[in-house]
Amino acid sequence: MEIVDAWQEKLKVKPNRIQIREMKNKWCSCSSKGNLTINSELIRLPREIVEYVIVHELLHLIVPNHGKTFKVLLSAYLPDWEELHYKLASCSVLLSKII
Repeated sequence: MEIVDAWQEKLKVKPNRIQIREMKNKWCSCSSKGNLTINSELIRLPREIVEYVIVHELLHLIVPNHGKTFKVLLSAYLPDWEELHYKLASCSVLLSKII
C-alpha cells in the first residue's frame, strides 16, 4: 500500500476504491469507475515490478487506454517501463502456476 500511496500523490490521482484479492489472470486492474484491484500475489514480485504494475494501473485513471498519451506518461514516470513490462511477462508464467 505504501507504493500505491506514494504514486497516488506523485500522479495526483485517487482511486475510488482499492482492494486486494486473489486474481487468476491479472496482477492488477483499474475499472472504469476508478476501482483499483490488486492481486494478492503481487507482493511476491520484486519491488520494481510491483511499482510498474501500480503506476501502470494508476495512469489509467488519467488515460483509460494504452495509446500514445498513455505510453508517453508511462515513459515520463518510469523510463525503463518496457524492460519492466517484459520482466512482468516472465512473472506471469508464475501466476498461472501459483493459482
